[in-house]
Amino acid sequence: MRLEKLLEGLKVLRTKGDLTISVEGIAHDSRRVKPGDLFVALRGTKEDGHRFVPDALKAGASALLLEEPLPWAVPVPWVVVPDAREALALVAARFFGEPSRELTIIGITGTNGKTTTSYLLEAILKEAGAEVGVIGTVNYRWGNRMLPALNTTPSPCELQRILREMASHGVTHVVMEVSSHALVQRRVKACHLDVGIFTNLSPEHLDYHGTMEEYLAAKALLFNEVLKESAKEPWAIYNRDDRWVRKAAEEVNGLKKMDYGTEGTIRPLRWRTDLEGIEAVIDTPRGILEVSSSLIGPFNLENIMAAVASALALGVSSEAIVLGIEKVRGIPGRMERVGRRPAVFVDYAHTPDALEKVLSGIKPLVRGRLIVVFGCGGERDRSKRPLMGQVASKLASRVVVTSDNPRGEDPLKIIEEIRKGLEPGTDHLIIPDRREAIRKAIEEAKPEDVVVIAGKGHENYQIVGEQRLPFDDRLEARRVLEELGWS
Repeated sequence: MRLEKLLEGLKVLRTKGDLTISVEGIAHDSRRVKPGDLFVALRGTKEDGHRFVPDALKAGASALLLEEPLPWAVPVPWVVVPDAREALALVAARFFGEPSRELTIIGITGTNGKTTTSYLLEAILKEAGAEVGVIGTVNYRWGNRMLPALNTTPSPCELQRILREMASHGVTHVVMEVSSHALVQRRVKACHLDVGIFTNLSPEHLDYHGTMEEYLAAKALLFNEVLKESAKEPWAIYNRDDRWVRKAAEEVNGLKKMDYGTEGTIRPLRWRTDLEGIEAVIDTPRGILEVSSSLIGPFNLENIMAAVASALALGVSSEAIVLGIEKVRGIPGRMERVGRRPAVFVDYAHTPDALEKVLSGIKPLVRGRLIVVFGCGGERDRSKRPLMGQVASKLASRVVVTSDNPRGEDPLKIIEEIRKGLEPGTDHLIIPDRREAIRKAIEEAKPEDVVVIAGKGHENYQIVGEQRLPFDDRLEARRVLEELGWS
């Protein structure tokens, strides 16, 4: 595609060189530039892409997209734009033929619930006869293909390439998790969504966003930027029970909206949950839906209602909604059951709010003790560490504090920050070795007890220093259960 064609509609401040040249690909990492690529120089928190222009040229870049003019002569044309991240999203979409216009796309944001809601919607849409692709935290999948997810939401080039491949292979609907980082970095800027879902908001990534207000502003971009710019008259689906989410939804105009919650348009009339799942009677504009799910806890009722609202907005039949929900037997690392007596669950809860929802949701269902095993990630928001300890000590009968992904931090220092949040007298153990912590918790559990291993969920690795070591909470728990003859 010609460079001048890629630039159509962009705000361009300055150009130099022949804009009629052909562009064979797009890259924003100089290490991945191939001959003929357009190199887009992005400014990050640690590095400035403009520094790597010489490397991109050596690799064969045919053109440059920049935020400032180059002070030296280069043998290729260059273009200066005010916002390279936004420009990258737009040129990537154009390069791949704007595949989002050919697909029905549901984008999901929120601190918690994105993955569960995406699995529910995937099942519902398949039940309705759709060919479904999913882009999210666990993986990117469509048809018989499954790719590992390096980020919840891929980079603009990778995202548009995946959407094009999905469209080319018969996918009709895409369910996509949208992280706050992706929204701030404009990764989904050129995606035309049909539905946007905002599940909830609680403190996370404050090391990146700074304050809750800034975090809300980042998440709200799904409504007031991505949906507002969509060419599809999209729906905004939101959790009325969450004050932050409600504020974001009420402040945006010009969108079709549907809320869910205790007083929402989609609301539960009756429901019950036990360790086997949820039974609920849900009121909707279309009438009453009676749903049965193997998912556990009131927080999953919220996710079910989010999926119901979105499916209704897309015109899915009530029968397909009910059957789709029933077919979701479990979600990787989301209250994933790995043992029955004692009941052992692995969950991704890695924020105070997520941990509180998981523990408070399951606590009334526990006949014996509720035992929780968790840690906190290194080189991430430190303010949540004592809060996680506080939540665990308030709701669990026994707390086992261990390592998560310590990265470059000392695991013992992370554990000490968590321990400061434990209430005096809390029955707790400090076991830095996560494998040993899981073993100890299960070995000491009685048949009526419930063990929740929180923090890593579906992850099959542990990051220690610069190493990414094989480690899966589910496999470790199953190994102990099998050795004890309890599986």
